[in-house]
Amino acid sequence: MLHGKLRIAPTCYHVLHLVPVMAAHEMNFFYDEGLKSEDGDLGYEILRDPMVPFGLEKLGISQAMKEKSVDVALDVQSRTVFFQRARGADLYIIAGWRNQHTNVWVSPPHIKSLADLKGKRVGISDFNSIRHWAIQIQLKKAGLDLERDVEWVRIGVAARLHREALRSGKVECAPLPPWYAEDLKKEGFNALVSPADQYPDGRPERIIAATGRILEERPDLVKSFLKGLIRSYWFVRDMPKNYEYIDNLEKRLRFGTSDPEERVISVARRTPRDLEAMPFPVDGLATGFEDMLSEEKKLGELNYEVPAIQDVCAQDLAIEAYKELRARKELEAEHQRVSAIAEKWGY
Repeated sequence: MLHGKLRIAPTCYHVLHLVPVMAAHEMNFFYDEGLKSEDGDLGYEILRDPMVPFGLEKLGISQAMKEKSVDVALDVQSRTVFFQRARGADLYIIAGWRNQHTNVWVSPPHIKSLADLKGKRVGISDFNSIRHWAIQIQLKKAGLDLERDVEWVRIGVAARLHREALRSGKVECAPLPPWYAEDLKKEGFNALVSPADQYPDGRPERIIAATGRILEERPDLVKSFLKGLIRSYWFVRDMPKNYEYIDNLEKRLRFGTSDPEERVISVARRTPRDLEAMPFPVDGLATGFEDMLSEEKKLGELNYEVPAIQDVCAQDLAIEAYKELRARKELEAEHQRVSAIAEKWGY
C-alpha cells in the first residue's frame, strides 16, 4: 500500500489485460464493493504500465512489486508464482485470470500431425507467452526437441496476424481462436491440437497474485477488490449487452499505451463472440494446478523444489467474494446470463 491505498498493477504489456480491471474501475465495481476510504475517496490505485519487461516476470515480479509498492499483480503466469515461492518470495495466488487455453493450433494441408512440424516454423505471439508455453507442451508430448526440431517465429498478439501468417506460408503452425480455425479448415488447413480438450478442470495460465503482507494486514480490501473483479469478469463476458462499452474501453486504453504494436487499433475489431469466449472464470477461481505442474515437469522446467499447491494458493477470499455476490438478488440475472455463456464455451 501507498498513502493508504491498495496498489494494483499489470504484469504484462498487453492492453487487453487492462480491460477487466479498468471496467471494474469505470463501472464503480471496486468502489461499490468497499474499496474506498473513510472520507469517501478511492481506496485503491491502478498502475497502467507493466511492472516488468515481457518474459522476465519469472525472475523479476516480486522485486518489481516491492519497488513499486504493488499489493496485487494482474495477469501473472501461474508458474511464476510457484518459482517465486520456492525462493521464499512473499507472493500468493489469490484468484484466476485466464483459466483455460482457448486456441486451436492450425497447420496447412501438408502438415497432418504435430510430429510433422519437425524442421518447420511455429508461430507464437511472444517468447515466453502463454501460447508459446502451451505449444511447447504439445510438441514435447509429440516427441520433438524444442530447441533443435522447430524454428520459433514471433508473430505478435493479434489473432488476425496468425491467420495471415498461416495463409501466406510464413509459418507452418500457429494458434487461432476456434472460429478462425474452422474457417481455415474449410480451406484445407488442419487443426492439429485443441489444448482446451485436455484440461477439463481448467488450465491456470494467468492468475491474480498478491503479497502475503496485504493478505495478512488488509484482507478486507483484498476481498473488496476480488468482488469488484469477479463482477467485471461477468460484465466483460456478458455479450452482446456490454459490447459497445467494452469495445470503446479497449480503444481508449490502446491510445494510452506506449507500446507501438499495442497502440494499433485494427479495422477488424474484436467481436462479441471474442469477448464472451474470454476465459475469465465466473467464480473467480484458478483451477487445474496439478495438470499444470505435471506438464511443467515434463518440460524440464521444475528444476527446483516445488512448493505444495496449498502453500502457493490463497483463494479463500475469492471463494468468500463469489459466495457473497451470489447471495445478492440484484445480481442474479447477470450471473445467470454469464453462467449460460460459460456453459456454452466449457469454461
